[in-house]
Order: sequence, then C-alpha cells, then structure tokens
Amino acid sequence: MNKEQEKYLIEMEKYAREKNIPVILDDTRLFIEKICAEIRPVNILEIGMAIGYSGAVMLLASPEANITELEASEPNIRIARENYKKLGLFNRVKIIAGDCLNTLSNLKGEKFDLIFLDGPKGKYVEILKQLLPLLAKNGVLLADNVLFRGMVADGKPITENRFSYTVCILREFIDRVTKSPYLNTKIHHIGDGLAEIRLK
Repeated sequence: MNKEQEKYLIEMEKYAREKNIPVILDDTRLFIEKICAEIRPVNILEIGMAIGYSGAVMLLASPEANITELEASEPNIRIARENYKKLGLFNRVKIIAGDCLNTLSNLKGEKFDLIFLDGPKGKYVEILKQLLPLLAKNGVLLADNVLFRGMVADGKPITENRFSYTVCILREFIDRVTKSPYLNTKIHHIGDGLAEIRLK
C-alpha cells in the first residue's frame, strides 16, 4: 500500500462515519490484515461491500488477490466503484448486485480462500448454509458484528425490542459455528465481535 492509497482509505473511512455507513473498526481492520498476511488469499468473497472500504483493505493487504463483492444497494455500488478506481484496484474487483441469498447461487463450484461476511445480520444463518461450500479447504470465513452491540452474550436480556430478531439470529449463528463438528471457530472480542471460522 502506498501513501496515496493509505490517505484515500482514511478519507473513505471518514466519509462513511459522517454518512452513518457501517464500515469495519480499526481493530477489526488490523485483524483482517493479519489474516491476509497469514493465508495470502488469491480469491476473496465479501458479502456486504458498502462503499468498498473493507474490500480495499483486503486487496491492499493481499497483492495477488481478486475479490468478488455481493452488494444489494445500488447507491453503495456506485460509490464503491469510484473508490476502487481511485485506489487503482478496480481491475481486481467483480461486483454482483442484488440480495446475497439470491446471488450466491451464481458462485456454485467456486472456492474462496477468504470470505468476509458483513451483510444483513438477520440473515447470517441462511447465508452461512450457502457460504460453507464456497470456503476453500484451508480458507478462513470471517463474520463481523456477531456480538452486535454487546447484546448477543448468551443469556443476556435483549434491552431493545427492535433488535430482538437480529440478536436471536446471531445467537443461533454463534451456536452453530462453535458447536459444529466440522468447524474450528473462535469468537474474537474486537470491533463489534468477529467470528473466525475454519474447516476442520
């Protein structure tokens, strides 16, 4: 990553914070960069691109990688395209527009070394079923926001009714990935909670 790219990433993050567009927090970014250095992904998949901030972080930390982005918001897609162009990364990006539960079927048969799940939290369990067959043998699936504002801790009462469904889904998601005999899962208390999932 050169100085101009680093400067532009800072501008992207600032823009996202000002516009209330959710992007990864600094400690989550550092962890993702560490994972990229460890596994050196070639094929990356991201569910929930927003304006391309986390995707750019992964590409800049993985010089040999290409990324497939699934994003439902057309305004976000337009902004992300421009961001990727300004960062000089656009030729390494494939964007698929639409609800990920519908568009993931387009990827059947493909394998990804790194998958970053940061889409609709209330759909994490459904999305997981489609993601696991796409994960390469030695790949890593990272799921963001799994502790969701501190409300997901097992047995903790849900204080805001509007989040009750999301919290229940995330609790089920964590239960599945931590108890599956086929997965090795760690829940990291960084950012808003990050699940690191690997195939056994």
